[in-house]
Amino acid sequence: MNFETNKIFFPSTGVDIVLDIDSDTPRSRASIIYDADYKKQIFIVAQSNPAITPNMSYDQLHLTTISYIKNRKVRVGISCRPIRFINDYPLANKATTKAVVLSYTLPVKEKNIRAAFRLSVNASHTVKGKLQVDNAEYLSDKDFKIKDLSFGGIGMVVAKKRTSDLIGLKVGALLPMGISLVDNKRKTPIATFAIKVRIVRVNKNYSESHILFGLKIEAITPDNEDHLIKFIHEAQIAELKRVSQMG
Repeated sequence: MNFETNKIFFPSTGVDIVLDIDSDTPRSRASIIYDADYKKQIFIVAQSNPAITPNMSYDQLHLTTISYIKNRKVRVGISCRPIRFINDYPLANKATTKAVVLSYTLPVKEKNIRAAFRLSVNASHTVKGKLQVDNAEYLSDKDFKIKDLSFGGIGMVVAKKRTSDLIGLKVGALLPMGISLVDNKRKTPIATFAIKVRIVRVNKNYSESHILFGLKIEAITPDNEDHLIKFIHEAQIAELKRVSQMG
């Protein structure tokens, strides 16, 4: 399939800078395209958080975004390399911010990189959860805390001092869970839905006071996965804007 660069990657588009996209451990950082020169094959994008730096070690760098092609939602990517780092790129409101100039190489290709996206829950975007263990229900903030979220899983921490069944959960357990995706600037959650999660990791040495559980999402509808994708990306962009405003 032929993708037209100027109809996918254009100024104001929310994008993700993905390092080592074809590896087992890709890394993603949210960004925004500030400007594009399609003749010179150049993008100017917002510096990410964590930042892309000249001394970083990686084999590949791609710019990716979600696009709708013939009524089908796909994630597409284009290979890039940083050629300049700008500390005072001028914005429309006369403020300045950090930016990266990327030289890109065609073609644009379809990419599947679910593992690259992980959101650390922050002040503006939070995730509420309800976990069912046997006949008991446990609520986030009261019984556990959702630490981070990705397309494929959830990081959950539980206080060691709790006497509930949660601290005794074992790897392999499959549990029903309900989650609410919350943008704290809105009056109602972005979405609330049910999933099933399997415990794939238990780290009892996470800290002196807490146990970390790695939960793999094993059952989610396509519509709810869309909500998850949008929520994670919007949260990353909000954090990027917050950091940019701090200078």
